[in-house]
Amino acid sequence: MTDDDRDPVLRSALALRRRTLWRGTLELYEDHLAIAGWTWTGSVWYPLPITDIREVEKRPTPPRGANFVIRPADRRDFYCRIEDGIFYWVKVFRDDERVALEVEH
Repeated sequence: MTDDDRDPVLRSALALRRRTLWRGTLELYEDHLAIAGWTWTGSVWYPLPITDIREVEKRPTPPRGANFVIRPADRRDFYCRIEDGIFYWVKVFRDDERVALEVEH
């Protein structure tokens, strides 16, 4: 089954720190996250299986800074800015025992 065949559980507009990503989105599916958007070379789609994510971190929201960090086990961290609905993401990961959640105030 591809992501085109099902709707995400949660979707938000996304910007990545130090990476060009236009019209970026972060989507949550039952078994993975997907970061999608456009870069200088065309469209991109980064699937991140939930089982490969060791931690997510919600940070205080600085102006234009990263407020959400995804820490995969075997890849570089993704420093994200979720524009709207950050607390929906916190709730999802607080309720999910597969991933550790750290919330900074």
